[in-house]
Amino acid sequence: MDHPITVDSDACTRCGICMEICPMGIIAQDGPDDLPRLVPGGEAVCSRCGHCEAVCPAGAVSALYPASGPQHLPGGSAAIAPADLAAYLRARRTVRRYREACVDKETVEALLDVVRFAPSGMNGQPVHWLVVHDPAEVRRLAGLAIAWMREASRAGHPMADLFGVLVRTWDAGVDQICRGAPHLVVAHADAKDPMAYTDSIIALAWLEVAAPSFGLGTCWAGFFQIAAASSPALLEALGLPEGHAPQYAMALGYPAYRFPRVPGREPVRVTWR
Repeated sequence: MDHPITVDSDACTRCGICMEICPMGIIAQDGPDDLPRLVPGGEAVCSRCGHCEAVCPAGAVSALYPASGPQHLPGGSAAIAPADLAAYLRARRTVRRYREACVDKETVEALLDVVRFAPSGMNGQPVHWLVVHDPAEVRRLAGLAIAWMREASRAGHPMADLFGVLVRTWDAGVDQICRGAPHLVVAHADAKDPMAYTDSIIALAWLEVAAPSFGLGTCWAGFFQIAAASSPALLEALGLPEGHAPQYAMALGYPAYRFPRVPGREPVRVTWR
């Protein structure tokens, strides 16, 4: 296995911060004048999280990773005032009405480029993305979900009553599966990965939170996911890589309306100990 980190002996100040920050505890420094090093066997457990590289004040540590390297943060950190962040997060709304205008692929790619930094278990980064960009294809996939629900209702599915409502509204011209959004984003991963679902939900939450900064809205496509997990026809239509399963889906597009106010919510419920 390739050595996961290298240290520039000329640039390193021997401060030891990389050793302190390593979540796996696999970086050691024998003495105050010695270079940090990987402990024996450290290669096997290194998660390639890049914390050592990112935290080094001198930029002396390089972590081996097959993708892009570290990005310098002006001022040393990405700080947002709590009040500004609170206002942004509270303004987040689920969008169920979309404009017909399509989002250009470059904007979607820029959004996903932010989302790829979402945390994942042991930095496994298992999430892959299917972006259904063609509105007609989104409509076709939603129709396959409805077709499955129609049959599942007749077969006595536990959610038959709800499926019946969704089918009737679809037949009346109202899409409650993908909410008429022009695009659909599906997070998928190895079906055998026990952390794939959790990591996918985290990544989609990042997508949802980041989307408004691009002028976009999102909606968790739970009805679509229920169908995708059970409908062979819909799963085949998604065309995911062999061994992969859809973890969850999200509608995406330009909101038809803006929300000038924040609705009320229940007070926080917390127990202190």
